[in-house]
Amino acid sequence: MSESSGLELKDFVLPFSVLSMNRKEPFSLDLEVATVFALSELNRTKGGGYIMKQSEEKMAFLAKIGYPIWYFPIGERALIFDGLNKGSYNLRYVSIPEVKTFLDELKQSSKNIETYEAFLSNYLRYFEAPMNPKDLLVRGLIGSPEFLNEFQSFRREASEMVEQPKNMVLLNSVLDEPAMRSGVIDLERLQLSFKEENISLKRSIRLINKITHHYIREIRIKAIADREEYDAKIKNQDEVIAPKIAAIREEHDNQTISVTNSINKQILPVQREKMKLEKDRDQTISRIEKFKIEAKSREKAGDSVGEKRWKEKSNDTKKELSDIEEQLKRNEKMLKNIEEQKSLELVRLHSDLETSVKGARQPLLELEASRDAKSLIHKQEIEKLENQTKLISDKLGEISKLRGMDLARYEQVSLKGDLGALIVLFYVPFYVASYRMDLKTRYLILPPSVVNPIGFSTKLKGAFGRAKIKGILAPRFGSLTLLMDNIQALIQQNSAFETELAEKGEKNDLKQDNSVLEKVRNGLDYLRNEGWLSEKELEELKLRTV
Repeated sequence: MSESSGLELKDFVLPFSVLSMNRKEPFSLDLEVATVFALSELNRTKGGGYIMKQSEEKMAFLAKIGYPIWYFPIGERALIFDGLNKGSYNLRYVSIPEVKTFLDELKQSSKNIETYEAFLSNYLRYFEAPMNPKDLLVRGLIGSPEFLNEFQSFRREASEMVEQPKNMVLLNSVLDEPAMRSGVIDLERLQLSFKEENISLKRSIRLINKITHHYIREIRIKAIADREEYDAKIKNQDEVIAPKIAAIREEHDNQTISVTNSINKQILPVQREKMKLEKDRDQTISRIEKFKIEAKSREKAGDSVGEKRWKEKSNDTKKELSDIEEQLKRNEKMLKNIEEQKSLELVRLHSDLETSVKGARQPLLELEASRDAKSLIHKQEIEKLENQTKLISDKLGEISKLRGMDLARYEQVSLKGDLGALIVLFYVPFYVASYRMDLKTRYLILPPSVVNPIGFSTKLKGAFGRAKIKGILAPRFGSLTLLMDNIQALIQQNSAFETELAEKGEKNDLKQDNSVLEKVRNGLDYLRNEGWLSEKELEELKLRTV
């Protein structure tokens, strides 16, 4: 049993065997010992052989041992330690930048928008620093979720041990309460730091988003106020400028009328001359046609002199027509030059108008530009606040998830505590048979088992000459059975442990206790009656109890 250290410590022992769901027949301790004895004997090498004579193994001892497993409460959880300290658990996590520093600086810098914007810029890459992996090694801690799940259900079947169990060897726990407490304190501190960091990370996310939202709202209110202020100034300036622009436009209109009238006066005589020339041209063309007709008429009449005279008149008139057309060309060119001059003058006047209007509107344009610039600055400031806040907030969220995984990993290596502050040393029962042949020693270890009923497949094996008794016990757990491997490994690696196991096993050898042997014999009879043993197997096994 465990020694007291001033704390509330209790020892419990777990059952070796339980009935399977299909078994209805009872299975007493006598039957348990008889079954284990039978299985141990069946596993013993009997010797013999025709060509190479093989020695017979002797069973040095058959003992029931208790493997120490510690239940150590930590807050609302409990940790499970391997009393033989076979192996350790390595809790790996990553270090992160100091969250408290970030949160304190955030609170300090949030008093005004200028310091807050500087804070965001300074801490934009703060949480992007490389996060180095770290390890916390806890001696003897069992962190296998499968093992813990099995042990969690198994331990509820334990009974308190008020005195040393009869016919059972209790292995001494290598780990004591101070050694475990040291690991527990380290875990507790680390776990507390994880919780505090996670709380600070989530608080930082809420706070940074709240502050940013507050200042964005202030910027938007200021943007509305600035726009309204500029709109009022623009309206007032527009009222001042409007009469000036109206006067400029009126002056432009007057100049346009004056230029148009002046140029139109230049156009009038030229246009009049053009019309006169066009009329002369039309009359001359008509005369030429008339002269041609007269010439043809004289030609038909055979009046060659008259024909010649009319042709000469036609030719002379054609020369007149050519002169008129030349004059028309000059006239049209003059008209075109005047029209171009008019267009140029009107374009110049319009350009002067635009320049004058722009000059008059300059104060208004400057106000509008200032308003738009202010609006753009506010928009960019909001976007910058949103983007920087999102970058930092997203990174905080990623790290919070990492810490959440670390916290969940701790949940996986611990059990839900339900024993208060009670530290419990549980003993998991195994049966160990030690065989010796010449100078060699080997061990058979039987783990906690379920007891099966005898079924058709078991009877079929018996019909083929196989030992049916091998089917009565089946390992109850998967990961808890790994404790057998620990025992075998310690036997191989630790001579002191093997010596201790041998001494305690021989001292508590079930084969040397006559009262136990009597129970074994009674149990073997029951097993025969139930169908697990043949008559021959029963006789051979009973001989080993004498």
